[in-house]
Amino acid sequence: MCTWESRYNLVIGTTFERKASARLSSWLKSVRDSGERPGWMLPHVFDELGQYWNTDKFKAISNQAKMARGSLKGGSLHTGGVKTVGTIAREMEKELGRTPIEPEVFKKTHVRKKENELDPDVWVEERAERTFNDFHKYVAKNLDSSVQLTPKLSTQIWKEKVVGGTHKGRCYSLGSRNDVRRLQSGLEGIGSSRQAETFDGVQNTAMSDQIAKLTAALAESERKRVAEQESMSETVQKIKEQVMNLACRPTTSAPDAPTTRVMRMIM
Repeated sequence: MCTWESRYNLVIGTTFERKASARLSSWLKSVRDSGERPGWMLPHVFDELGQYWNTDKFKAISNQAKMARGSLKGGSLHTGGVKTVGTIAREMEKELGRTPIEPEVFKKTHVRKKENELDPDVWVEERAERTFNDFHKYVAKNLDSSVQLTPKLSTQIWKEKVVGGTHKGRCYSLGSRNDVRRLQSGLEGIGSSRQAETFDGVQNTAMSDQIAKLTAALAESERKRVAEQESMSETVQKIKEQVMNLACRPTTSAPDAPTTRVMRMIM
């Protein structure tokens, strides 16, 4: 149904596996919460999953994951569901007609959906609300009103002044937009031409190096083959010449016996 250039295989494959894994995890959670078997799941699979979800092992893993999501240094809770932060940011860019700044994306992904506009903001966790307020306090205190808060500047302030940089290669709230994550698992999306060009350049350089090494190895192998063939031809020619020389030599008869020579003289 879909085709693309072979140079995008790694990017598309990695992105598909990551998104499919997140989507499947979300579906399984919905099944676990509802307790009802969906039409796409076989009965015996549903029964086996139900037994596994009731084990102490799974409950311990689930509780540990909840603690990690709510920790001060680990991953954070958000309202994006299966959508990555990068996907939500791109959707906001289409809606706003401009690139959103960091606190706008953060609030979009960390405030629960309102029933109506008059409802107060309900943050998913205290850390999220505190971080959002810290950003605006820093901007009000350190930036002149004439300075335009661009997306690049807002991200820089967010990373360096508000959340304290990166932790294990990750920066709080950036999610799939973390540079380290993008380098490790491929581009977040092919829609960014700059990212695609960067990846293509790295991939093309690696392929060019590999082609050059293979070409050099092939040339060296061909040189050795020609040299061995020439050496073999010379050896065969020498053997032929020796055989011809032996064939051209006159044959010598055995010397006559003494009696035979005397008889010849007498006659």
